Amino acid sequence: MLKYLLLSFICGCIAVFGYAPFHIWPLAFISFAGLLWLIANKTKKQAMLLGLTWGIGYFISGVHWVYISIKQYGELPTPIAMVILGFLILYLSLYPMLFAFLLRIADRLVPQFSFKQLALAAPILWQCTEFLRGYILTGFAWLQLGYSQLDSPLRAYFPLVGIDGVNLLTCFLSGLAIYILYAIKQHQPKKHVLGAIIALLTILIAPISFKDKNWTYVDHRRIANFSLIQGNIPQTLRWSSEQLNNTLETYYQLTQQNFGKDKIIIWSEASITDFETNQQPFLYYLDNQARANDSEIAVGIIDYRFNEPDNRNKGNIYNSLIVLGEKEPYQYPTIHRYQKHHLVPFGEFTPFESLLEPITELLNIPMSSMKAGDEKQPQLTMKGFKFTTAICYEVILSDLIWQNFKPDTDFLLTVSNDAWFGDSIGPKQHLQMAQARALEFGRPLIRSTNNGITAIINQQGKIIKQIPAFTTGVLTDSLSPTTGLTPYAKWGNKPYLLFIILMSIPIFIKKRW
Repeated sequence: MLKYLLLSFICGCIAVFGYAPFHIWPLAFISFAGLLWLIANKTKKQAMLLGLTWGIGYFISGVHWVYISIKQYGELPTPIAMVILGFLILYLSLYPMLFAFLLRIADRLVPQFSFKQLALAAPILWQCTEFLRGYILTGFAWLQLGYSQLDSPLRAYFPLVGIDGVNLLTCFLSGLAIYILYAIKQHQPKKHVLGAIIALLTILIAPISFKDKNWTYVDHRRIANFSLIQGNIPQTLRWSSEQLNNTLETYYQLTQQNFGKDKIIIWSEASITDFETNQQPFLYYLDNQARANDSEIAVGIIDYRFNEPDNRNKGNIYNSLIVLGEKEPYQYPTIHRYQKHHLVPFGEFTPFESLLEPITELLNIPMSSMKAGDEKQPQLTMKGFKFTTAICYEVILSDLIWQNFKPDTDFLLTVSNDAWFGDSIGPKQHLQMAQARALEFGRPLIRSTNNGITAIINQQGKIIKQIPAFTTGVLTDSLSPTTGLTPYAKWGNKPYLLFIILMSIPIFIKKRW
């Protein structure tokens, strides 16, 4: 059993090389196929242990960079930081363990190494456990298998069925490959093997016929002029009161150099590390300067709303993006803003606060008691262009963006601060997931970050321009919006859910196949 556990761990580890910055996409198939092969013909306890071990390998290699924020910015001793990271990895690994358990208890419906088990039941059960991973305690939907396929033929399916649909296809093809190998080994009827091979090749080759399909069209009559400000403020200094004036000066100087007619200037998430009410003079000045230069600026800032006017100790904190330089002068609290809806546990809020607040105090993370904005919010408008907006982590949530996306959306906009994770693979994975959103919705995506990677991504999910990480600078470009709707933008997850239902039906048919 020990050798199987080691193989399971290795299979989990190699999956990370399918994602950015490595992009070796076949390894994601090998990783998941290896898990399916290992847990077949095992007892429930053995399968669960193998699923847990695979998960530990997968998440150690994939999200180890969280340690940087715990140790370096949480200022915790190394042993405590490692224990916290260990608990996170162990918790995330429970979901592959649950998947292995569910697949084993389904033996009565799906015989082991059958098509039903590997190509139908396994992808469905995997998606169920992935849904739970992205939902419980607001979820951590990082490193879904489908993201590894942005450079594979399966990328053509993103505008059709979104990330969940590509996840399903990735699991289906992995299961199909294992079924073919097993069927050949067991000398099963050639028609079964041939049928499975045809199905696998069809899914992989079919995108050739529509890989250049333009689901949306560039509106060349309209051009937006962007300047994305990357202030590159070190995370160790960002929230220091002594650093605040230097931060404002850095962002203002970079902005002043890029004022111009019809300019759309984007600052990063929480680029002003202070409450909006405390920065009224600066915001009024910046607003007037932008208007005088025919520019508009999206500014990331922290908004503190008092619940009781006479009690300044009670209020709600929002992670906000506001627009300055509009025709009507800025006046707090302006309605034209976006407030982050999906908050990160422990980083922005404490789940089960009465029980877990000591952990937040131990981590000493600034602004960790935030309030969520509304799930559905109006688009931001700058210089006549409409933006569907997401702040930081939210850009990995396809469904949230779909709920706020409108047919007349011109661009997707996301602002972030990945300085928490240093020079690790985390920010590169984050950028890759933003690329998937552009591809799903067929809209160019504008991404402005504090320290990288600031980028402009076209409607096909390709990076047009970017600023390297840990560089102070401005990314400028002129870009036309797109019009029209991809199937995913039109229907969201409805086709994906239909596929789940259709795949479930044969499982309950008694015939063995």
